[in-house]
Amino acid sequence: MKALAALMLVLPGVAQANWWQARTDHFTVYSEGKDRTLHDFAERLEKFDFLLRRLYNVTDAQQGSTVKVYLLSNDRKVQDLADNRNLKGFYTTSNRNAYAFLSREAKNGQFGIGAEEILFHEYAHHFMLHHFPAAYPAWFVEGFAEFFSVVKFPKDGSIQFGHIPMARVPGLVLGQPYPLKDLLARDTKGLSQRDGDRYYGTAWLLTHYYFQHKSNRADEIRRYLTGVAEGAPDMDVADYFEGGLEGLEKDVKAYMRKKHFISVLTPKELAIGAITLDPVDPAQAALMEEELRLTHRPKTEDLPDIVAAIRTIAAQYPDNAYALALLAEAEWKAEDTDAALAAADRAIAVDPQSSRGYAVRAEVLLERANDSDKPEDWKAALTSIVRANRADTEDPVPLALFYRYHAMRGGKMPDLGYDGLYKAFSLLPQNPNYRFNFANAMAIRGDFAAASTLLDPIAYSPHGSGMRDSAIRLKAQFDAQAAKMPKGAAKAQSPAPAS
Repeated sequence: MKALAALMLVLPGVAQANWWQARTDHFTVYSEGKDRTLHDFAERLEKFDFLLRRLYNVTDAQQGSTVKVYLLSNDRKVQDLADNRNLKGFYTTSNRNAYAFLSREAKNGQFGIGAEEILFHEYAHHFMLHHFPAAYPAWFVEGFAEFFSVVKFPKDGSIQFGHIPMARVPGLVLGQPYPLKDLLARDTKGLSQRDGDRYYGTAWLLTHYYFQHKSNRADEIRRYLTGVAEGAPDMDVADYFEGGLEGLEKDVKAYMRKKHFISVLTPKELAIGAITLDPVDPAQAALMEEELRLTHRPKTEDLPDIVAAIRTIAAQYPDNAYALALLAEAEWKAEDTDAALAAADRAIAVDPQSSRGYAVRAEVLLERANDSDKPEDWKAALTSIVRANRADTEDPVPLALFYRYHAMRGGKMPDLGYDGLYKAFSLLPQNPNYRFNFANAMAIRGDFAAASTLLDPIAYSPHGSGMRDSAIRLKAQFDAQAAKMPKGAAKAQSPAPAS
């Protein structure tokens, strides 16, 4: 049925979605239809990024991969993609970029969570992971994101932040704040919906208290966060606060009853780049939602329908390099290597600068070379990797493939291999696979302390997962190896926590 729906998109007389894109310095936003909403939304995203950079003095020229944001027409499309009936938005990473998909529908009532709040929350995580990753306690990771989830943009051009996330008010007021002794000791795994609201609300409250309330408590919290990040031995949390956790909790509850002031960034302080609006190429527009389905970790049972739909639509654009490269990626995921290679070669024939086409070609040829171990096959794979990188030097995929090529061939890894993996990681440090791979590469080079530190954001993630368990186990192994290093050997340092 899904393949049939894709076919209907391209039949004569059937209207196709009219997609437009807004490009900014840090985002590409796609939306069905051109209207003022698209421009204004892209502008708010860019202002939000500027706010974070201004507050945390991020001035480095390295931008990382552009974040792609998809504004879908309704909640149901978002929920189908996310496989969750309670969501209005979702953020994650592929091996090429970070991306989010959101609903354009309004949020449900005063105490609902809107799509923009979800994106700001998730982008705050994204920003933290990129610019100051460390071993933060779970409550601070979520409290930081909640603090920046509600940002307002008045007509005077200013930015207001520090507002109360109204979705957390019922849990705080009706359910009481989550006990601090529990908040500081646990993550979000296993929380009921009621306790989850209290946990996130109290994490916001404590973070707001830390950022906005001028007192000695801010210094205490900063010392505590630094202790966690640096792995202070035999750490007793209560010792960091005058009066212990009971004293801190009393002050935080008193703070909750006060009027919380907001902060403002004036228009004179703002400086963002140009925003350009353009129609999306018709082939890309026709494939937009199927590409999202292919990218967003499809279930095995759904993959045949997705690939069939992409084949059907791509057939209508036989001379479009974008459609052919996406078709190649779909065939590769479907494990049809001959079809993947054929589509990749057609994409390259249409556009000799098709980085995605060359990347799929490299994947196929790497597999072939690994099976045959023939020098000419290895050479062909490497040639495709190099051409993919030359076509787009800011695409992390060819860079990671270059490292994988040398790892598969065996022998001593050349410095260029490490450099390629490092750049892939630096372009997209939010991607856990790149972080794991780079940590392992550092361990191979004998820098176990750096390898361990790289795993901190995953090992200390607020959300339980198999990946977090693996990071904890691997981190323990790296720490044990680092302890065996001669005294005086260089040790990696965790970045200081945000303040």
